[in-house]
Amino acid sequence: MTASVRTPVPVARARTLGLVALAIAILCFSLGSTMVKKAALPGPTIAFYRMLATTSVWWLILWATERRTISWADLRRTLVPGIAFGVNLVCFFTGVTKTTVANAEFVGSLTPIITVPAGAFLFREHINRKALWFGLVSLAGLMLVLFNAPPRGDASWAGNGIVGCAALLWATYLLSSRRLRNEMSVQSIMASVMTTATLTLLPIALFTHRLDDLTVHSLPYLALLTVVTGTVAHGFIVFSQRTVPVGTISILQVAQPAIAVCWAYLLLDQGIRAIQVLGMALVIGGLLAVVLVTRRTAGKAAETLEPIGPATMCD
Repeated sequence: MTASVRTPVPVARARTLGLVALAIAILCFSLGSTMVKKAALPGPTIAFYRMLATTSVWWLILWATERRTISWADLRRTLVPGIAFGVNLVCFFTGVTKTTVANAEFVGSLTPIITVPAGAFLFREHINRKALWFGLVSLAGLMLVLFNAPPRGDASWAGNGIVGCAALLWATYLLSSRRLRNEMSVQSIMASVMTTATLTLLPIALFTHRLDDLTVHSLPYLALLTVVTGTVAHGFIVFSQRTVPVGTISILQVAQPAIAVCWAYLLLDQGIRAIQVLGMALVIGGLLAVVLVTRRTAGKAAETLEPIGPATMCD
């Protein structure tokens, strides 16, 4: 007679809380592009003010938890990730204002197709060739989404291209920040990265002469972006990493672009064609397969180096 093995109640409760936090984070992130569209501000303007406000919040969190501010050593470690994060944000926000939410989200969702081969090249990680084939499935789905946008919609190839640049920069951020969790706390990483990103965005915003474009109408959406995506979502992702495997987080976040499209349909009245839905399904299915195959190949070794951010763009 064998005794059944049961998960201790505290562990099960912690895991449940982690999954709930992850679900909330995904919902928050999926609202980001819609809120950018609703704010009706130029990309550099909303990117700078959102980053400035979020930086202040993370400085407060760092002081409240560690009773210190960031150091020059922190800034040196996060220089490349911070610059990549800042330019990624201004590119994504600018791209969202020039194309549909569907196009922006699904172009941005292809980051894993960049990071998987890049990780193999930079960190000598084993790459499963099946992941590359599934990546091609996602690319085929993306083509269906992009080439079949409603003719009277907001879609533009300029916006799609800018979001594509944002995806490359997000991949750069993830790859360059990969080992920071072994050297710094989450609070110090986020405060340092946000500070560097803000300083990176300042000359861009000044050069475009758009800092004075802030309006009373845009303030509520800027506040929501700061709290919902910049603080709550990132914080809940970090909280969920304690009890939810990184692989599970990556798998669940594949649904984020589809949820974002639903928000755009409900709040922005952006139309979607049936063939685009098919393309979205191919993108999500391909990305899910990439994540599953990659995680299965990496095994437990992949869990020893947790990323500080998710694979899908979370701005």
